Amino acid sequence: MPAFFAVRESPDDGPRHALLGLIYAGLGRCDEAVAEGKRAVELLPEAKDAFDGPILVISRARISMMCGDMDTALALLDRSLQTPSGVTIHELRLDPIWDSLRNDARFQRMLSKFGGKS
Repeated sequence: MPAFFAVRESPDDGPRHALLGLIYAGLGRCDEAVAEGKRAVELLPEAKDAFDGPILVISRARISMMCGDMDTALALLDRSLQTPSGVTIHELRLDPIWDSLRNDARFQRMLSKFGGKS
């Protein structure tokens, strides 16, 4: 089922909004992508779901990065590194999803701050 219809079918499902946000970001529809990412986190915050909530924060960080908002992406990742079930240093170091942040000095400082090798 396409993500747009999945969200329409279940408008209060945070993961569906996150997926739609990632799709919009991939299509360059950044205003819609950011709105969907924010909505996902509002619907399923970390305080409500300690397992899936952090995953949605990571999705929101990816959306921000894909849309060129590195400040928000880095802030969300920094917070996620401090959260149980959040992103790990190893994911940030090895996953090619984060390649566009690799040359950012703030990203390298964040990796060092949390014990990862730059």
